[in-house]
Formats: sequence, C-alpha cells, structure tokens
Amino acid sequence: GTTPDQLSVRRFFLGWERALPALAAERLAAEWTGAGPLDLTTLLVIVPTRQAGRRLREALAEHAAGKAQAVFPPCVLTPDALVTQGLPADLAATRIETILAWSAVLRAVALEDFREVFPVDPPERNAAWALQLAGQLARLQGALGEGGLRIADVVARAGEFPETARWRELGELERRYDEELAAISRRDERAVRIAAASRPVLPAGVEKIIVVATPDPLPLAVQVWAEH
Repeated sequence: GTTPDQLSVRRFFLGWERALPALAAERLAAEWTGAGPLDLTTLLVIVPTRQAGRRLREALAEHAAGKAQAVFPPCVLTPDALVTQGLPADLAATRIETILAWSAVLRAVALEDFREVFPVDPPERNAAWALQLAGQLARLQGALGEGGLRIADVVARAGEFPETARWRELGELERRYDEELAAISRRDERAVRIAAASRPVLPAGVEKIIVVATPDPLPLAVQVWAEH
C-alpha cells in the first residue's frame, strides 16, 4: 500500500471570516466556471459528522444556485462510514451479541489457567460478574480497535514488556470469544472494520479524496484513504 509520505497531499487553510460550509463549498468549486452544472461526483469528501455533511451539501447547492446552476454533489462520508463501506450488514456482531459472547467465555473458562488476568477467583462467579467484565473487555476492544488493533495484536506490536504474559492470556480469551461469535455466524465488529480497512472499497467513480475540518480522524480511516 501507499505510505502517508508517498501520498500527494495538499493542504488549504480556508480562513475564519465566514461559516466553514460556505468556505468549503467555494474551495470545492474553485475550478468551476459556472458555464454548466457544478459536477463534483468524482470527489469523496470526508467530514467529521453527518450533520456537517448535510450542511456542506446545502452550501454547495446555494453556491451553484448563485450562478443559476444545479449541483451534482460529491460523495460525503464521515470517517466511520468510510471504514464500513461495502460491509455486509449482518456480518458484524451487535453490542448485545458481543457482551453475551464474552460472558459465555468468562463463565466457561478455567480461571486457574489465566492467573495473569484472574490472580484470584471472584467472590461470586455469577452472571452479574461475567456481564460486568464482558463490558470492560468490550470497551478495551473498542479503544484498541480505533487504532486498528485487536487484543491479540498488542504483544506482537509492543514486544516484551512487564505485562506481556497478561496480554497473551487476554489474547487467548479473545480467540475463544471469536469462536463464540463464529458459532452464530458473526464476527467482532472491530475485527470486521480492521479487515475492511486493509481491503478498502470506495464509492464508484471517486478520483480524489478531500478531508474537510476533520483534524483527528480514526486511524482506520486514514489507512483507507492511504490505500488510494
């Protein structure tokens, strides 16, 4: 794939004197003469939120109307929507399926085989304990997933460090969690996103990607547009 240093990147400061959607619309239409419709269909524009995307499309329509023309808008996506382009809707596990799968693993596992994670047995190994810990593990997966990592990737990326043994055990628990989801034909949502980012699918016809007012995009989204 293309590294960030190899990308053809141009940066523009739009200024502060007017609302950002209007300034962005003017920048996107900078090469438009007004002789025909404003055609931006070869552009993919990344914006921070869906609301920002709606406001940008409105600003583009107003800009074109100023010259009595129509606009063919660009594809406008948030970083999250960019990562999930083309994914089957029923592949990723829901939040409830995730928690139940983790709970099943925690209720079944032999704690004495995972003493780095469970140094002592819980006072009560019941459903409430399993659900609470399942939520913590799901949040850990979510935090790592934003950076394109799964629990099992931590040791491979970090090498040996004081908690290496603990992370290896967590990785084994994650493997068992994956098996629980596979039994119901589901995959972990973060795993699906990470896999999708390695084989990105962009909307048809896109020739250029423009990032507008998105200063801290998801690393997975950066990976997607770096591939193009």
